[in-house]
Formats: sequence, C-alpha cells, structure tokens
Amino acid sequence: MRRARLALAALAAFALAGGEAGASVRLYSYDPADQATREASGPLTFQFNQTLTLTRVMNVRSTEGEATADLKPADERALGAGGLARLIGAKAKERDLYAITPGDEGDALTSALCPGSKRAWLAMSRPRRDRDLQVFVLGDDPAGGPARRCAALAFTFHGEWRLPAGAKFDERQLERPNFPR
Repeated sequence: MRRARLALAALAAFALAGGEAGASVRLYSYDPADQATREASGPLTFQFNQTLTLTRVMNVRSTEGEATADLKPADERALGAGGLARLIGAKAKERDLYAITPGDEGDALTSALCPGSKRAWLAMSRPRRDRDLQVFVLGDDPAGGPARRCAALAFTFHGEWRLPAGAKFDERQLERPNFPR
C-alpha cells in the first residue's frame, strides 16, 4: 500500500513538475473527410504540445499552402449563454475550445471558415494518432448576438510529422520550398 501511494505521488509530482518542460511538440496532418470540409479548408496540420496530462493545440496550418493561424485556449463563456452545449450539443465529444488569434492569417482563417465574423473559435477533441478529427467552427454574430455555429469539419488522420529524438522543432523549416510535404 505504501509503495502504491509513493508511486502515485511520484507520478503526480512528475506530471506537475513536467508542465511545459516535459512537453513534446507534435504535428498531425489531416485530410478532408467530405466535400464540405474539402471546400472550406482543405487538408490541415495541427501543431500541439503534449505532456503526460495535457494536450494544447498551438496552431493550425494549411498542409498544402503557407498559411498558419495561432490558436489559444478559450473559455466557453465567450460563446454566450449555453456555451458549447447550445452550439454543438451537450453530448458532443469536442470540448476543447480554442480562439483563433487575430492577425493576418488568423483573420483570413476566420473570414474563410465563418464569413461575417470578426472572432472565431474551434471546438475539437484532442488530436490522437490514427484517429479522425471533428472540428466545429464557431463565430461571433455580426448582428451582436451570441456566438453561432458556422461549420462542422470532418478530417481523416493522414500522418505525423516526426522529429528525431531530442530535436527542437524550427517552424522556419516549413517555409523552405523543398520541405517535405
């Protein structure tokens, strides 16, 4: 019993101490699973930090283009009364909410995925290797009402961009014309 408590305490300490230090940067690419997703976004790559207990998506990029939009975790209260349950349903698995960060490419992504909105959010489940991904695009109401649902995007897992053990990811490499795609 004492050993089990010590092991559990060590695991908890490791998880807390690890935080960002124990994080690994991962990149998963997804292909559109249907025509609506193909027309709305095309293939996307999600970059995220993964620790023992937490996964946090950092950005989304066009797999075939050079557009990248940063994401930041968001509180569902920003969506107005009813939050995610009102927009995607109480039983939906897609509970991780990210705000698309305003800026050149963030504004362009918001405009493309949710026409008329100035702010947009992505509700999704955690990216997992070899698992398909559903993403709900939510946007502010141009008329000033609560957030609205703009699109439901369905993706099939394509692959993971792998880095050598211990290597640091340098995003500038993605901008090289001969970077493998």
